[in-house]
Amino acid sequence: MNENFLLTTSLAQRLFHNCAETLPIIDYHNHLDVGDLARDRAYENLTQLWVRNDPYKHRAMRICGVPEQVITGPSDDRTLYDAWMQVLPRLLGNPLYDWSVLEMQRIFGISLMPGHTDPDALWRQASERLREPGFTVRGLLKRFGVAYLAPCVPALGDPAPLANLPGAAPSLRGDGLLCPDSDVRQRLAELTGVTIDTLAGYAAALRRRLDVFAAAGCLVADHALDNGFGYRPEDGTNEQRFARLLAGQELPQAERDALASAVLRILAGEYARRGWLMQLHLGAQRATSTRLRRLAGPAGGFAGIGCGWDMGALARMLDDWEQAPAGLPRVVLFPLNPADNTVMAVLSGSFPGDGASAQVQLGPAWWWCDHRDGIRAVLEAVSDFGVLSTWIGMTTDSRSPLSFVRHEYFRRVLCEWIGERVRVGALPAAESALQPLVEALCYRNAQQIILQNGEV
Repeated sequence: MNENFLLTTSLAQRLFHNCAETLPIIDYHNHLDVGDLARDRAYENLTQLWVRNDPYKHRAMRICGVPEQVITGPSDDRTLYDAWMQVLPRLLGNPLYDWSVLEMQRIFGISLMPGHTDPDALWRQASERLREPGFTVRGLLKRFGVAYLAPCVPALGDPAPLANLPGAAPSLRGDGLLCPDSDVRQRLAELTGVTIDTLAGYAAALRRRLDVFAAAGCLVADHALDNGFGYRPEDGTNEQRFARLLAGQELPQAERDALASAVLRILAGEYARRGWLMQLHLGAQRATSTRLRRLAGPAGGFAGIGCGWDMGALARMLDDWEQAPAGLPRVVLFPLNPADNTVMAVLSGSFPGDGASAQVQLGPAWWWCDHRDGIRAVLEAVSDFGVLSTWIGMTTDSRSPLSFVRHEYFRRVLCEWIGERVRVGALPAAESALQPLVEALCYRNAQQIILQNGEV
């Protein structure tokens, strides 16, 4: 894989090497372990860094017939590594192949040739490098040029480890708040000291919890609304629904959706008042293999893509938030189904902030879609139906520090896409116009949207 990987035009090569390649990274949604970041974890071997916590790799290994006990079971690190090295040469055509080669090149200076590189030599060489200074989790992020990152922290988790960590702040993950079952209410009451005996009391506890995240530097909140979620406008009966939940009654799904919608409205108002960015990850089909969920846990890499999102419900939700006293927060829509790219790109323009840039916008390709074609599809949708120059750009959605190489992958795809459009006359050839666009999409827009132009 040479320096011009994915860059087939001279313009693309210049845009990447002279502009995109060295720009800092702002990663506003990822799943890096907060404890690892706080203690600056050092890795004992290549498996712990490269394979152990990567559901993408785990999925590919399953498809290739590796037993689950090797992937997420009690196997030792070397056994898991050997299994991965046997699978990797078979992944030609999958972005995992490209990412893996880039990971070894950028971090270890190793020219990995899957199927030809001696696994024993790679294991020894990489493991030796991991014992050197600068190969801890923070050191690796520095090598990638990460200026700011926002790892997800559950709303009932502890954001404090990130409070004084330079270039990092928690992203509040609010999924667990939307259905206030007894365990959630009890834990929230314990954390906040607020008595929760009404929906209004629940809202007061939520506000106090958000204060804790704000004190830790939080600027971003994220909610996954999975396939099948049905938004319900306010109908004046949510206090009654909450009372029935408090009494131990089992609510039917439509009622639970109505209550979750009410909580979302509360949270959206709070995010708007605080100036936080609200991210909506839409459409995952998490209920797939019961067997794998039992074996690997809920983040085991076996979720799927749901059917197309209900755009009427999404429009009503954004409209409700816009009409609320606090107004509409800044929102990034992450559709998991690529069929939703166009409709969400168009819908985002229906909710412009008065005097604000890109109040609602389509997010980057994520999860199953962060490959070359998926990235290009989002670029096309934003360019054709929105204003590309205002777009927020890439984030990793990753659990591994090595996966930050995906920013390089994105930047190469972006520069190639621009080069192709110039070649056919769809964009001007003047690099004086194109370089600011590249800078905006790779770094500056995220800095402005997340940090409000603040320093990192």
